[in-house]
Amino acid sequence: MATPSHPLRSFALLVLLFCLVESAFGRGGFTADLIHRDSPSSPFHDPYITHSDRMRGAARRSISRAHRLWAGHSSNIQSEMTYSDGAYYMKVLIGSPPLETFLMVDTGSDLLWTQCEPCVKCYRQKPPIFNPRNSSTYKTVQCRTGLCKSLDGARCGGDDGRTCEYYYKYGDESFTSGDLAVETFRIGTPPGSTITLPRIAFGCGYDNGGVFDNTSSGIIGLGGSRPISLISQIEGAIGGQFGYCLVPEFGKGTSKICFGEDAVVSGRGAISTPIVSIGLDLYFVSLEGFSVGKTRFSYGDNSAGSEAKESNEVVKMLIDSGTSLTFMPSQLFDNLESAITKAIRLPRVPDPHGELDLCYRSPGGEIDVPVVTLHFAGRADMALNTVSTFVQFAEDLVCVTIKPMDKVGILGNFAQMGFKVGFDVRKKKVSFMATDCTAQ
Repeated sequence: MATPSHPLRSFALLVLLFCLVESAFGRGGFTADLIHRDSPSSPFHDPYITHSDRMRGAARRSISRAHRLWAGHSSNIQSEMTYSDGAYYMKVLIGSPPLETFLMVDTGSDLLWTQCEPCVKCYRQKPPIFNPRNSSTYKTVQCRTGLCKSLDGARCGGDDGRTCEYYYKYGDESFTSGDLAVETFRIGTPPGSTITLPRIAFGCGYDNGGVFDNTSSGIIGLGGSRPISLISQIEGAIGGQFGYCLVPEFGKGTSKICFGEDAVVSGRGAISTPIVSIGLDLYFVSLEGFSVGKTRFSYGDNSAGSEAKESNEVVKMLIDSGTSLTFMPSQLFDNLESAITKAIRLPRVPDPHGELDLCYRSPGGEIDVPVVTLHFAGRADMALNTVSTFVQFAEDLVCVTIKPMDKVGILGNFAQMGFKVGFDVRKKKVSFMATDCTAQ
């Protein structure tokens, strides 16, 4: 039988972990590259895929993720969370000696995990699979600990019956299963800013399957406030703050993700809106309406021809780094559709691939487009970049990267491009500021 942990011993372990993490990078935090799956800096970049093909791929993955995400509109929305194919990855070194791999960054889940040898069932991956037997810093987590109990479905197992065995399932039936363990992770952008995070809890998955692609070996879940999430584990050292700045997929430069003081969004042009809870530890905000040009529409208003009436109704919108397109409830989208079509004054044409809802015939791809502004709670008005809202999908076809969806919304990464986005889990707010992300 396992010996119960003494409260003072457990507290001392938490203090030690905090000191180790803080000493690694101090209060200033650290920064790492976010590698887009299709960017030239990605080791899996295919130079023969056209811009149109990349845009189509992003749209297909977004639609698949959104449909699975809210399938059935279950009251237990956590069970409907989905992995799908991610958009951004981080280069991570795991173990001692370190093994280089790539993990998908996801604000829509909270578990950090990677595939591990010996595999019972693993999907094919291009990076080498981590073997914990080769690492001197690998150690399994005991099943009676708070970390283990924070994972639904975890149980006691292993040769001694005391190892924490986890099972983490996504709404699209993708899953990872294995041992919960602690290990040394090295993250950052060299030279000079790579930091070492000792004793980070993660899932060492021996049985994994579903729709995972071969680009990465697992996921860095940045959502939630449960003890198991990476943000919670290093929360004290980073002040509960992280954020990113996404470079347009078709632009120059590299997107960045920051942890700690570097993630603070402040100054002229910065806006903030509260993170709201609907029974989940994910990043939802309240969308009150939108504007096309100078005409504003609120949720609950059905008139696309005049100034919208004030409404107390709001839409819960998930800020998701893993979805490219933005989705809004059909009632709002109907007004968006009418207002944009009226403003553009170009022939409306169907998307030949059936993926986008608002497409226009534009010779040469040039189009005079209005500014679309999202109005979030707290008077936070986010004017979207036109280059990522109206995208050329073919030589003479421009489409809007927003689609309708029932009940809730998703703020995808196209809409977040060109903004510094900061999450503050202590103050429960998210902030945005338009900026040149290539200069970050």
